[in-house]
Formats: sequence, structure tokens, C-alpha cells
Amino acid sequence: MIDQPPQPPLPPLNYSASGGMSGSLAGSLLLKGLRIDWGALSLVAQKASYTVKTKTLAAEDDVRVSLGPERIEGKALTLTGLDMLTRTLDKSGYSFRFSEAQLFSSVLYIQSDELTFSSETGAEARRLRFVPGPAPRGEIELAADRVRSQPGSGRLYFENATVRLLGNRLITLRRLTVTPRYNKQGPQQSLDIPILYRTSRVSGVAAGVRLPFSPIHGAQGVFLAESTSRQGTNTLITVRSQLLGQPTAPPTESLSLFGRFNNLTKKELSFQERLRPLLTAPPSAKDDLSNQRYATGLSAPATLEPLSRQARPSLTLDAAVESNREFVRRDGVLLRSRLPEAKLTGRVPGRGGQGGWLATLSGGPAREKRLDDTGELIQSDRFVASLGWEAPRVPLGAQGQLHAFVGQTEQRYPHSHYSISELRLATDYGFTPQTGLSGGLALRRAQGQSPFRFDTLEANNEAQLRGQTQLGSMTISLLGRWDLQSGQLFDREVALGWRGKTVEPRLTWRSQNQQIGFTLKLPALTGF
Repeated sequence: MIDQPPQPPLPPLNYSASGGMSGSLAGSLLLKGLRIDWGALSLVAQKASYTVKTKTLAAEDDVRVSLGPERIEGKALTLTGLDMLTRTLDKSGYSFRFSEAQLFSSVLYIQSDELTFSSETGAEARRLRFVPGPAPRGEIELAADRVRSQPGSGRLYFENATVRLLGNRLITLRRLTVTPRYNKQGPQQSLDIPILYRTSRVSGVAAGVRLPFSPIHGAQGVFLAESTSRQGTNTLITVRSQLLGQPTAPPTESLSLFGRFNNLTKKELSFQERLRPLLTAPPSAKDDLSNQRYATGLSAPATLEPLSRQARPSLTLDAAVESNREFVRRDGVLLRSRLPEAKLTGRVPGRGGQGGWLATLSGGPAREKRLDDTGELIQSDRFVASLGWEAPRVPLGAQGQLHAFVGQTEQRYPHSHYSISELRLATDYGFTPQTGLSGGLALRRAQGQSPFRFDTLEANNEAQLRGQTQLGSMTISLLGRWDLQSGQLFDREVALGWRGKTVEPRLTWRSQNQQIGFTLKLPALTGF
């Protein structure tokens, strides 16, 4: 067994009282102009008292707790578990209570009549007002009578939660649960407003909701329902379970102040492992391609989306039941399909977590209906197996990258088979943090025969080009897709995003299917 390298000691705890100190070490101390520094964490108060026996610090008058760019200000603070004689935090338990508290950071603002935290029970706030942005006022805010967190997981439970838009109440929910969801790179994803709206050539006007849910422990699901003016109701239910490997939790240095306090409740970690992230200042973000705003993209996915960095092999099971999926062929054929499917995805990452092998197995009954004069309806069982390899990304100067993917897909039916060999190349280049270009080339070779037209929708060779720039608070993205067999531009898209104080509405228009879509995001919640 290889011994782990020893961890460096925690930074020393230092305190001073600029206005003087009085009292007895056997009873209580009175301190004026108190300042406590412990690593990156600091506490400042005009006056305070400390009771030695109970290890309780009571501070008042302009109390401020700071960690890097974040701070909590309040009228009074009571902290239990701090031993100012040995200058340590009590390992058996610690807690604090902040009255009339305000939390300021670059991603959120919180105001609460009373904010409490315990290493045993987690955090709790009473009469809380939450704004997903750095200013006390924004386009959208959430208020609640009571909010509490689940120790370790960070799951939040709201009581009598009210959402307001531009100061007007939208909805009040007696109970609301928010579960942190992490993307493959680590930080939490931006929160999407669940209401969807779009128009399309197939569906007409479509409006609906998209809601996450957790059917069983460890599994995550999404429910989507749309009411359309032409094709009835669209529904989609997906469930994902990680069988091998787990979603990457955010690195502790990227957590907010609240996230760092929540780390103190993780009993599976040693005392020092829980405490160290709280005392570490957040590092400044590196100015590399992964942090470029344009790289997230407002428009449709590029020809090749690189596999995320991952250190260990993973195996994921996805189950989906979908009705009335719409397709538009490049030659104008309109299709609707129903496709219940189970899919198993395995990945073996390459060196340094970049690229690697990707394999999928999927199957289920499929149905397709042509929306033309024939009204042809086809049903068949369908089994798909694919194997692909993505090469490590190649840097293009300081602001670009090139990535490649080679794959083979085999599709089996009761009386036929259909296979596709594919080579995809894609490049991204950022001229500035706000402006960049993405290009892609997909070369495909298909053999065999499929009973379904949707299997052959994207079988032709294709090229893509996308550009994105930011002008003030407006982001503009353009996408073009070319069919290399016919030499025609068969798909175009224009996407506009406006960044307010707390919200980012996005409007897209796409020529294929003549589709208009609208979404609303809360981008400041990334990393919360």
C-alpha cells in the first residue's frame, strides 16, 4: 500500500483587538476592534465578548466575515466552537448564528433575518431573499420564509418560496427542493427556467415545461411535455444512472462561501480535509479556451463536441421514452417518431483525461410516421452498437484547439442492417474572450439498409461554421451547415442572447424546420 503524502498543516489562527482587551481567562474576555485572520478567512467586528468555558464568541456592530471576493455582513454574530486560547476550531462541533445578514459575491446576493450554520445539521435561513446576481436588486429573485440545507449533499429545502420577476410575484410554492447538479467539468450548470416555447414547421406553436426529478437514489431524470397546435402532445421522460464512476463534483477551490461551509458537514472526510477548503482563497480563473464565453455557444452543437476531461473509466445507463419526436430531412420530408430506448454508454479516458474510447449499446421498439400524402407508418425493433475514439486535442496557438473523432456504428433490425463509418474534425479559435469561430467537417460512409428514414437523416457528408461575438450585453451567434454531396447550404441559425443583471433570455431562429425557440437562463448560478 502506497502511503499518501502528508498534508501541509492548516494556517495559523491569529487575532487582535485594536481597542484593547479586558476580562479574565477563567471567565470571559471583552474585546474592542476585534480582527481574526485564519488563512483566507477573516472576521472583523467593532466589539465582541468571548466566554472561555463554552468557547463562544459574540460579536456585534458592523460584523463582517470575508473569504476572497465574498463577504457576509450583519448586525451580530454568535460563534460556538472556536477556542481562542489554543487558536483552533472544536473538532466535536461548531456553529454560528448571524442576525440581519447579507451575503455579497460575484454570483449571488442573499439577505436573511437570521442565518445559522451547524457542522451537525447544516445551514438554515429565516425570511431569506435570494438574488442570482451580485446586486441586491435584479430582474428575478426568490424569497422564502425558511430555507435549510441537507448536510453533505447541499440539497436546499424552501418553505413558502415566492418567485418574483421585475418585482411582480409569479408563483408561490409551499415546498421547493433544489438539488445541486454538476456538469462534467465540475461547476454547477446554469439553472434553466422550466418553461419552454417554440414554433416549428412540423409542430406549429409548442409550449411546455422541462422538469428535473430524482426517481431513485443516485439517478437523475428529466420530464418534458409540450402542447402543440398541429401534432398533439410531445412527451419525453429520461432517466440516467451512473453504474461505474460518479459525476465529478466541483473542486473545493471553486465552491462559494456557502459551499465551503457545507463541506464542513461531510463526516466521511477528516477534520483537516473538511476545514482546509474554508481557509483557502479562490484562485483567479485562467484565461484559457475553456473559459471563453463564446465556447459555451448559443447555437446548435458543433459537428464534434469534445469528450469531457475524466480521470477514470465510467459506465452510464440511460432510459428514454419519447413520443412524437420531429424530424426534417434535407430534401423536405417531414417525419414523426416514437422511440422508447435503453442505452448503455462506457468510456475509457485517454492520457490526462483527454479523449479516449467511447462505446454505446442501445435498443428498443421504434415507430416512424411520414407527414406527407402517403402517411406511411413503420414499426420495428432496433438495436444499435457503436465504438469510437477521440484523439487528444491539439492546441492551435494560445487560443485554439483541434480535435478529431473516428467511429463505427452498426444498426440491426429483424430483416436488415445499416452501418455508418465516420470521421469528424472540429476546431475552435478565440480571437478575444468575446469573439470566436468554430468549424467542423463530418465525412460519413453508409452501407446496408434501414427501414427508418430518421436513421439516414444525417448520413451525408457535412461541413459547419459557427461564429459568435459579444457586443455589450448582447451575444450574437451565427451557424451555417453545408451538404457536401449537393454543395448546398441546407441549414442556418441565428441566436441572440441578452445578459441582464440576473437573467439571460435567448432567442433562436433556424431555417431547417423553420423553427423559433425561446429559453431563459440564470447564468449567475454557475458555481453556486
